[in-house]
Amino acid sequence: MNDSFAPSVLRRVRATLDRWTQEGQQVSAAALQLNLSHLKTAAWVMALLNVAHVLVFVLALDHTDPVRTQWAHGVAWAHATMAVLMLGMGAVARRGLRQHAPPRHVRLLPDITALAVLVWAGALTLVDQAVTTNISAYLNACAGVAIVLLLPPLRALALFTLAWGMLAWGLGQVSTDPATLLTNRVNAATASVLAVMVSVLLWRKYTQTELLQRALADTNRVLKQQRAELETLATRDPLTGLLNRREFLHQAEQECARARRDHSPLSLLMVDLDHFKTVNDRFGHPVGDAVLRHVAHLMTQSVRQTDRVARFGGEEFVVLLPNTDAASAHVLAEKLRRTLMHTPTPCPPPTPCPPPGSGPDIPITTSIGLVCQPAGQSHTLDRLMARADQALYRAKTQGRNRVEEMASPSSDDSVINN
Repeated sequence: MNDSFAPSVLRRVRATLDRWTQEGQQVSAAALQLNLSHLKTAAWVMALLNVAHVLVFVLALDHTDPVRTQWAHGVAWAHATMAVLMLGMGAVARRGLRQHAPPRHVRLLPDITALAVLVWAGALTLVDQAVTTNISAYLNACAGVAIVLLLPPLRALALFTLAWGMLAWGLGQVSTDPATLLTNRVNAATASVLAVMVSVLLWRKYTQTELLQRALADTNRVLKQQRAELETLATRDPLTGLLNRREFLHQAEQECARARRDHSPLSLLMVDLDHFKTVNDRFGHPVGDAVLRHVAHLMTQSVRQTDRVARFGGEEFVVLLPNTDAASAHVLAEKLRRTLMHTPTPCPPPTPCPPPGSGPDIPITTSIGLVCQPAGQSHTLDRLMARADQALYRAKTQGRNRVEEMASPSSDDSVINN
């Protein structure tokens, strides 16, 4: 049992580290941006603290004690050096934040900064050993690096281990009391271990939060796309992309209500493709679908953005023209009829159509019925559509490929808005 326990634990540890590495790679770019943002601010704070230390230790020089004078000079120079270094790193971080693809030295800036701070704190700790046995500089640096910078676990372990090793060796060179040396080394090791633990916890928290936010963003994006697709399915004709019958009736009712409120005219066109059944019978339904899509495209290009175009069923279309009187609606209807007549549908390959000698395109003509509700009158949408359908029937019976207009419903069916 014991023989299999250790390999099992090692496999789980390795699997966990591999998973952490993969997740860390996914958030590395975002973590870099956050680290640069932290450095941009922390650099100024650190530089100000360094300058404050320089002033304190320069003013606190004791010229009567050579040892303390040398110690104070060393501390002041160490803080002055770090102030300049932090300002430089802050400047690099600011430039890195403005770059879309930061260069390698910018990507390594968090690691370089962490190592520089820890090495500097170790050197300052060794300088302090001249007058004191504390290692507070190194302890503060461990806490600051672990909290301010997001470091991947293995990188954090390597940095803090290296920093502790350098400090432990340096303490051995300057310490004369074995008990003090052991205490400082153990305290520094404890601080390093705690710093690694804090760093790992913060990194994992950030990684999990970032990945969760991305997953939520992806889910929201998919839901938004699905909602848009459902709205399209509910309101659009799947073949032509025009409004479907239900959505057209809904929007037309709103336009009728607006026309009543504003005392504005409203016109309606019923458009039917002539002899469309012949197209399907001769060339097949795929060609018929291509004709319908072509007609729908021409219609949307021929009307205004405020007009409503819908496929009402089969080869029948309807166009609602808000704020349009009979004369303007007739001009637009004629323009639409001529456009459709003079713009045949390109024959989609590899369909063998049309018949030899008739050209490479499929001609199509339309019959259009028109009705207008003059300004000041009010009619139901059903009544307007019935009149437009009558006008369309008349256009069909009188030879097709023409526009026929029916007068608005009689005054008996209307309500005059005062």
